[in-house]
Amino acid sequence: MYLLIEIATVIIILELLIMFIVKNLRTQFQWLITAEDELPELDPDGLKKFIKHGYDPELGWVRKPDTQHPEKGKHGETSYHIDKIGSRCSPGHEHLEPQISCFGDSFSFCRQVNDNETWQWYLSEISGVGVLNFAVGNYGIDQGYLRMAREIDKVKTDIVILGVVPSTIVRILCVWKHYNEFGNTFGFKPRFDIKDGKLILIKNIIDKESKFNEYENYLGDIQDNDYFYLTKFRDEMIRFPCLFHTLKKPSRNLPLIGILLFSKLFDKDGVMNERIRNYCLMKIMNINKTLRYRLFQDKYAKDIFLGIIDKFVELSKMKNFKPVFLFTPQKDDILLIKQKGNYYNHLIEKIKEKVFTIDITEQLLSAKNLDRLYSDDNVYGGHYSKEGNKLVANFIYNAFRENQYLNRKIEEGANLNKI
Repeated sequence: MYLLIEIATVIIILELLIMFIVKNLRTQFQWLITAEDELPELDPDGLKKFIKHGYDPELGWVRKPDTQHPEKGKHGETSYHIDKIGSRCSPGHEHLEPQISCFGDSFSFCRQVNDNETWQWYLSEISGVGVLNFAVGNYGIDQGYLRMAREIDKVKTDIVILGVVPSTIVRILCVWKHYNEFGNTFGFKPRFDIKDGKLILIKNIIDKESKFNEYENYLGDIQDNDYFYLTKFRDEMIRFPCLFHTLKKPSRNLPLIGILLFSKLFDKDGVMNERIRNYCLMKIMNINKTLRYRLFQDKYAKDIFLGIIDKFVELSKMKNFKPVFLFTPQKDDILLIKQKGNYYNHLIEKIKEKVFTIDITEQLLSAKNLDRLYSDDNVYGGHYSKEGNKLVANFIYNAFRENQYLNRKIEEGANLNKI
């Protein structure tokens, strides 16, 4: 009897201790979530800026016309500028007739480089035609397609490129980014579901500015339609009983709690702060890589991906343009392939049967200096550097020529020596 009491006492003490520690550490690291993250408070100042500069009722967020913003890359500060039609500026090419338009995510938008260092800018240099860039950071292929469908009548180019990273297979399964990218609380978005073999659009649930301040009223629909609410958010949450949920994922939670607690207790001057944060981020990134790897083997996720490709092809026939699917791996994708083999090629081969596809994977695998092609020196690698964007532009151009995807006007304007 006394032994049971002692065991129960120890468990209660450990439960209270972990509850106290995690509650104090969660402000240091957004990926250490607790029950409080079920209903996070939206920062009013941050929300005001987001609505002004990024919010879009249909797509979730967008780069708004006539805006600009600085950001940091490997070699210092860079900046981007959005023109009056919502395309990224391409300085020196304003006189060129647009014949190519691009939609997709941040690797197609080309973050962390200047406007004259994007792969679209280099493609204009070597092709002699205008290349419009409507890509948006953190988009899934679903949002890229939906923006294309919305803008296509205004754009009207001969060629339309839809470019995404492998992480898109994760992004297409969520309606609130917070459930997968913990802390991304403004990131509400539409997505496609699939029933009886047909895609069904789930429209953005937070489709009015006023809904942000009452989002809890829509949590039922949000949670029902977000793949990651149960499979990731609730699964990784440290909640009561905290001891159980901490030990449920020991390889994730114990190292994070341990290193963050050490930092809080013994690194008060922040000497090791960056190294500790990088360790924690690497831990999360490895978990995210495993998730990507698994979803590329998941029939439900793959069927949605392929269904969006089908809609892209259907739109091209309806609007009379040449569709191109562009696949642009991140650095950690390349490192993972070197360890485990190409984990998404089986899906890319199916996509190639549906649409003209340009996959940059092999060029990155064979690169002698992979770091030079990315904008950061960490394991994640950041986005493509200007050297990486040159590689992408040259590969796209050569793929167009080899597959006779270029019209005579583009051929005559070509000048590969320019870059």
